[in-house]
Parts: sequence; structure tokens; C-alpha cells
Amino acid sequence: MMRRLRCLLFVPFAVLLASAPIAQAAGSAKPRVAILEFVDKSTHSYGWYHVGRAAQDMMVTALVKGDAFRVIDRERLQALMQEKNLSLSGDVDPKTAVQVGKLLGVEYFIMGAITEFGVTNSGASVPGYGGLPSFSMRTQRMDAAIDARAINTSTGEIVWADTAKDSSSDKSVYVAGAGGGSHDGEKLDKILRPVVQKLADSISAKKLDTSGIGGASDASGVVGKIAKADGEMLYVNAGSEAGVQEGDEFTVYRVGEQIKDPDTGEVLGANEVKVGRVKITSIKGPRLSMAAPLSGSGFRAGDTLKR
Repeated sequence: MMRRLRCLLFVPFAVLLASAPIAQAAGSAKPRVAILEFVDKSTHSYGWYHVGRAAQDMMVTALVKGDAFRVIDRERLQALMQEKNLSLSGDVDPKTAVQVGKLLGVEYFIMGAITEFGVTNSGASVPGYGGLPSFSMRTQRMDAAIDARAINTSTGEIVWADTAKDSSSDKSVYVAGAGGGSHDGEKLDKILRPVVQKLADSISAKKLDTSGIGGASDASGVVGKIAKADGEMLYVNAGSEAGVQEGDEFTVYRVGEQIKDPDTGEVLGANEVKVGRVKITSIKGPRLSMAAPLSGSGFRAGDTLKR
């Protein structure tokens, strides 16, 4: 009886041990995202501040520090779009996001609009009279609000949306011309950054799904893509940052015909065609390595390397 009981206990324990590496690998996959410049829809007069671009940079910093996503740098995103003659704005429609996302290898676009941003100054003053000293008080209030969303570049679906706002104020008081305080109208990022951080925390908590693009540890087995094919010389967009090493061998696939839901038109997946097998010959940097074909032919940019 005891022997049978031990066997029954061992079976679920063995199942847990077998599934543990899979769960650990799945947790290592991070969605690959690009953050577009936020559209400034506020009514402030601080055109020199480039508030939309500032919010974009702040979001990049917040998400990279949060370590829940693989984030394309703003300059790199612009270079990719120029290379492919593409143009995007914070008001991009879902259909365009799907098309561009596939070309850039991005799973989600994060975009938004600054709906409120600016400084309001108010105050009162009383001149000196009858031996009483003059008195003045000024208040400066800063307000910022952002609406943001994330679009899945496979389906065009808005998978996350949130709004955040914050405000701050300071005062200055003068009596008989003496006194002081703080007026921070030229450092409005002090109020904008907390708003962006709230949104970054919100989308990180969403736990967006990922196909695993971008790293040797991704659960899907996707390591990277061929960035350029020059005869027998293949350039891969994965290097030391992705854990790729010289001598590693990978199978190369090409995405074929898309499979769509006949009722909704939603993209359910795509056929994959095996192109061949390659070997990493040298690591050129964090996101670049060289590979040589071991089998197959006709390799081209966009082909995917898998373990």
C-alpha cells in the first residue's frame, strides 16, 4: 500500500519537474515593441519643448528600465523607417501598424497623445500703504495628461489603453520686496515624467503575449533574422546581447502564406518554409553576427533563425 502511495505521489512530482524548464523558458520571452512619437494635442504654447518627442524618449527609458520589453531605440526606429521608405505618426491606424510592424519585426506599437500640458500662473499683490509693507503671492501650477495605447502588429487589435495625469504646484511669497519661492516653468519634464512612468507601469502589468522574437533564450526558439544576404555572407540581427556564440547552428525559415479567419479576417498564423541551416562564424556586436550556410540556398533578408 505504501509503495503504491509513493508511486502516486511521484507521478505529479515528476510532471512538475518536467514542466519546470518550459515554464522558465516561457517567462524569459519579452515582447518586441517600438514607441512612436506622441502627438501633442494640448493647447499649451510651449512649441519649443517638443513635448511629444520628450514623452517618447521618457517612455523608452521607463520600459527599458522596467525590463519587461525589448525596446527599439528611437534613433534606430527612425533609421529603419527611412531605410524602408516608411512614415509613421502617433495617429497611425491599425492596418498600417500591421504592415509596418511586420517589416520592422515589431510585435507591438505603443503610441499616444498628450491631451493636457502646461503651466498656470496666478497670484495677488497688495501695495504698501500707511506704513504697512507691500505683499505679493504667486502660485504656479503644472498639469500633464497622456492617453496611450498599444496595437498588436499581427492583428491590428488595440490590446492595451490607459490614461494618466499628474499635477504639481509651488508658491512664492514676498513681503516688502523680500521673500522667495519656486517657479519652474522651464522644467516641465518634472511633471511629464511621472505621467509617463504611470503608463509604463500600467502596460508592463498587462503581460502582453509574445512570439519570442529577439534572443537565444526566447521560449519560441526564435533567435533573430537575417538582416542582409550577400552571397555566402549572411548578416544576422542577433549577437552577444542575444547570447549567440560562434559555432552556433540554426535552422532558417521563411514565413509563407498567411492563414486568416474566414469570418473576421484576423490573421491566425502563417505557413513556414524551411530554407536551410546556417552556422554563426563571428560575433560583430550586441545585435550583429555573421553566418555561413550549411545547407539550403536562396537566403534573404527577413528569414528567421530558430534553434
